[in-house]
Amino acid sequence: MKVKLATQSTTINAPRSQVFQRFASFKKDKPPSETGEGATILEREGGRLLVEFVSRDGRRLYRTLEEVMPYPEERITFRHLEGPLQHASEEFRLSEVSGGTHITYKGQIECRTPFLPGVGWLLAFLYVRPKYGNVVKRHLEMLTKAAEAPGTGDMMNEGE
Repeated sequence: MKVKLATQSTTINAPRSQVFQRFASFKKDKPPSETGEGATILEREGGRLLVEFVSRDGRRLYRTLEEVMPYPEERITFRHLEGPLQHASEEFRLSEVSGGTHITYKGQIECRTPFLPGVGWLLAFLYVRPKYGNVVKRHLEMLTKAAEAPGTGDMMNEGE
């Protein structure tokens, strides 16, 4: 059974095209940042990207393989293929507002525990959901910083 993640949103003081460009600027063969986080494109097929993400929660690093679908300047979707969860799907929507760009995040996850039906949902709701929310919040803060800063760069590989 899937668990909805908390909806999050923020407004960034930068044009939508700039925010989208920073958000979708995954690199091929780029080393992780000094925190160990990063995103590496493994495959590009048309508008579909296969991306390996390394995300940090406290001292723990999580590796996921995800299908990323950028819809230029409107939204980016992520579909979990491999990693610690049974299922994860996420969407970031970008809209123009006075003075910048508003981003709204929505997602859902699923954990399964063999031989203990229902425990996976409880685990996802009570343990994974708040931790996942913290990672998304931090990534939105990183995007805000990257998009509002002058120059070029990408959000997931900052700090080098």
